[in-house]
Amino acid sequence: MAEQNHHTARGTTSYTRSIGISQRVTPLAISWTGEMRTRFSDFQVNEINEDGSVLHLQQVGLAGEEVPATEVKRETNGESEVKEAKPEEPTQNVENQPSNQTANEAKPATQSEQVNEVSAEDAAILEGLTDQRFAQELIEVYKAGAGPDNDKRKTVTSEAMDDRAKRGQVHQEIRRIFKSRIDTNTADDGAIIATLIPPRKANSKKRGRGGGRGGGGRDEKPAGEYLHFTLFKENRDTMDAVNQISRFLKVKPQVIGYAGTKDRRASTVQRCSVRYMRPRNLAGINGRIWGVSTGDYEYKDKPIYLGQLLGNEFVIAIKNCQIVGDSSDESIAQQVEKLKKNVDSSLSHMNEHGWINYFGHQRFGTHEVGTHQVGQLILGDKYEEAVKSLLHYDDEIAQKAEAGEIPEEPSKRDEYLRNQACMLFLTNKDVRRAIDIMPRRFSAENCIFRHLNRQGAQSRRDFIGSLVHITRGLRSMYLHAYQSYVWNHVASHRWELHGESVIPGDLIIAPAETTPLVSGQDQDGDDIINPVEDDEDTPVRARPLTAEEAASGNYTIFDIVLPTPGYDVVYPENDIGEFYKEFMGRDENGNLDPYKMRRMRREFSLPGRYRKIMNHFLATPSAEVRAYSDDTEQMHPTDLDNIKASKAANRKRSREDAESNSTAKKTKVEDNTEVEMTDASSQVGEGEVVPSENTSEAIPVVQEPGKIAVVVKFQLGRSAYATVALRELMGDPPADSE
Repeated sequence: MAEQNHHTARGTTSYTRSIGISQRVTPLAISWTGEMRTRFSDFQVNEINEDGSVLHLQQVGLAGEEVPATEVKRETNGESEVKEAKPEEPTQNVENQPSNQTANEAKPATQSEQVNEVSAEDAAILEGLTDQRFAQELIEVYKAGAGPDNDKRKTVTSEAMDDRAKRGQVHQEIRRIFKSRIDTNTADDGAIIATLIPPRKANSKKRGRGGGRGGGGRDEKPAGEYLHFTLFKENRDTMDAVNQISRFLKVKPQVIGYAGTKDRRASTVQRCSVRYMRPRNLAGINGRIWGVSTGDYEYKDKPIYLGQLLGNEFVIAIKNCQIVGDSSDESIAQQVEKLKKNVDSSLSHMNEHGWINYFGHQRFGTHEVGTHQVGQLILGDKYEEAVKSLLHYDDEIAQKAEAGEIPEEPSKRDEYLRNQACMLFLTNKDVRRAIDIMPRRFSAENCIFRHLNRQGAQSRRDFIGSLVHITRGLRSMYLHAYQSYVWNHVASHRWELHGESVIPGDLIIAPAETTPLVSGQDQDGDDIINPVEDDEDTPVRARPLTAEEAASGNYTIFDIVLPTPGYDVVYPENDIGEFYKEFMGRDENGNLDPYKMRRMRREFSLPGRYRKIMNHFLATPSAEVRAYSDDTEQMHPTDLDNIKASKAANRKRSREDAESNSTAKKTKVEDNTEVEMTDASSQVGEGEVVPSENTSEAIPVVQEPGKIAVVVKFQLGRSAYATVALRELMGDPPADSE
């Protein structure tokens, strides 16, 4: 299928070289391949605080809460009323709950509460059929229906849907998923109106002191202006998680601060902050937003800003590992030993000598037309081509989607719908339907659709306006991708010519005190999409080395920087500086001039930045190589797994203690002589279990491990890419895989 071929191409040697990643520092005795992200937990990322400590989630929800879902049920009643509150204005219901649980709160979840759960699979089905907003609001209203006061917002309306068959499927799935507790109707414009059927109220006398809005105890007043919390997420990127949390809290996404974005297809942990909020509000999120958990709440006087981290710790499980070109008949144990020796040797070399600080694959997008190619068109003033490249679609996938052949898996479903929507829009076949079916997570495409259709056909040619209409961060991403593309190629060219030698004209960062910033030159900060992916938080200056300095031995390759193209940088005063002009001036690279990076529109002007040529680990890396049999096996526990395991162990100990006490009371015989349980069991074959006749039938079949996994753990600075480090460790994929 087309989309499979596309994904394969992104991982080939030819594609890697096309984005400038062609050189390596680490000598490899062997190259090897493997599969990443078979499970989300195969790729784990934990933020490293500025003091060097690794951030871990310690407690989900409020302290003392055994099952977050129980707390979530209580929070439901106040969810729709959570406001962007002032410190002196506590939010309704949620804040008025007593800080200590009452007897009513400590009760186990009722049958009604237990029923009002929606599985992740069902949530994904809803999102695929409709959109994330409608699905999330349906789930929130449904879960809120278990509370004694219910949710005041009992009706949820979808976007208009022209496809009658699809509407029928939505009606059917809503009835199934919500057990007929939500009634649905179709509006005149095709939108689906879903209404919660309230349960019968058994007793309304639960309000009053300590039980509702008029209740007694309150949370303590905030000790600081900003509530800091730890965010654990799976299969969501940071912006998506922040948007979902902000919707739940009824605040703008901008009031939630974080140090950097984390991968989507991963299990990640990071610190966030939100202004004027209480812990109980955030605790209400747990169990309500799929793939998101919060905890470890603490008030601080200042928020968390982009760039406030030292880096990230990665634990990555690479499965189905195979040595390239190895056709020997060695046993799995022998292959494990060989691979272990190679991995340890490579990690040791990387730890000592570093590797080229390339921008990774994710910088260049996941669609057939790379983000750097879109950026190149924008910088070349080719706005119509840039828009059409952004809306590029695979015709085979689009036609399958048009014929109703859409996969059930949510991410693939979204890709099919995106291709279908772009086809409908660009061919002018059905612009309205294109806008309706485009999944919300494709922000740039949605922005372009809305802008080009704001006045119908009259606005259909306003390509530059549609590009400016894209959010600044996303728009900058395309321009920065082109800069990264150039930087990668320049870095490879320099390493190929000069290796780790320091040569005259190489650039080093100049001390800040000797190069004060020129007034008005602060646009560099404006143009940062995410400082986590760049080298510095503030504009810096660089200067070339003289011949004497280059030969002095006072500088190493780790001191040398290369600029990304821009109007506010200097270029190396040697053959590498000349290469910028030659490379960017090629027709295939846009025929651009690195010395002319200002544009008529400020949004498309790039100041440039400096990035060190070499990177290195922040701490000594480690690796485990082992045999396994099941690809779904989890190789390393996540923070959430550790919390659940700890709670389960505590419950087991408590249960065993209770059983031990109960047993001790029953082990007295009539003559008041105590009999230990071990003595009683010893009466049957010295404690041996008498085998059953069918014992052989009960023995499970254990599959012999026939696969190899490598689990690597390393720490990187905030500007580094884990995929680049892995490529240095593993080598390039074989050429014949292309």
